Amino acid sequence: MAASAHGLQLVWVVALAAFLKSFLNEGIARWQLATGTTAIEGWTLHLPWWVRVYFAFYLVIWTISVSAALTSASGLGIATLSNGAVPRSWGAVAHSVVGCAVVLAGGFKGFEKVMKVLIATMFFSIVACAALTFSDPAAFARGLLAPSIPAGGGSSVLSVLGGIGGSIAMLAYNYWLREERMAGAGWLRFVRADVAIAYAFTAIFGMAIMIVANQAFHAAGVQITNAQAVTKMAETLGAIIGPVGFYAYSVGFWAAVFASLLGIWQSLPYLFADYYGLMRRYSRAERERLTSVSSTPYRVALLFVTLVPLPFAFIDQPLIIIRTFTIVGSLFVPFLAATLLYLNNLKIPPTSGVPKNSVLTNVVLVFALVLFAIVGASEAGLLR
Repeated sequence: MAASAHGLQLVWVVALAAFLKSFLNEGIARWQLATGTTAIEGWTLHLPWWVRVYFAFYLVIWTISVSAALTSASGLGIATLSNGAVPRSWGAVAHSVVGCAVVLAGGFKGFEKVMKVLIATMFFSIVACAALTFSDPAAFARGLLAPSIPAGGGSSVLSVLGGIGGSIAMLAYNYWLREERMAGAGWLRFVRADVAIAYAFTAIFGMAIMIVANQAFHAAGVQITNAQAVTKMAETLGAIIGPVGFYAYSVGFWAAVFASLLGIWQSLPYLFADYYGLMRRYSRAERERLTSVSSTPYRVALLFVTLVPLPFAFIDQPLIIIRTFTIVGSLFVPFLAATLLYLNNLKIPPTSGVPKNSVLTNVVLVFALVLFAIVGASEAGLLR
């Protein structure tokens, strides 16, 4: 949506979002390796009670918005891919239920295998579409190297910052490290490389999406609409590239949103189950058992994530739902940056062998706070 409204002016936001979130994710992982505890545990143990209350409210609101957005997007994807044979609303419902079934039946290992296939499919399909439609390198270079916020573009900046590279779902990395039995300073180099590679691919994918959307909507002067947004983009690519463009984009878009849905359906129950264990003051061993797929709190949370978006599937405003989710998600970034400044500078044990924040990391985290203040002030009209 950002590229349809502003063309390639906000490519810099994609690169910046991936850059910032690589530092945030690395900080989350470094806390886990140093202390053996998740970020949520760190907040509970070392921060005031109101932080936990704020996070609980935000988690519920974000869960509703993200699940509604991803089911709506999945419905758009399957409706386009099936040429309308599967209605958007019922396609959204089906994806929510199937996502739940995949998480329950496959466990973490099964989830990993499905995700690898979907991620490879989405990445190569969308990047291929971008490469075949890329026609304005000068505009791309300006959008990447000359940062600016166009008039009325503050919400678009927040949307891209929230949508690229995840938001609250970054906390799932703590639990994935636990699933893989990674603990201690010996894993630090591997984790840093893993995070860097993941966000490099995220940046490339996000830029590819902007190139495609710019070509399909902004450059062509086509008005983006709710129900026909994805279909129109696929049809435009079909007109430019041929039938392969239509199906490459349709498959790539569907794989991207379904991969995101599966990632959320698998990871959000970790957070709810961990929070529940902390509020009940269970031991660390008991809390670790709660975050297994077979535990009752995990399954109750998964059921909540599966069912809560279903009413939104029948609202005929899917793009508004998706945009709302990305903006709500962006608000988690300054909160996480602030808590990592505190925890990773002051609470990492010197005996852990894991370093505290470097000067560069602290600068990046402070920059994230300043950036959100500037964008917020710009959107509120305070900088005009």
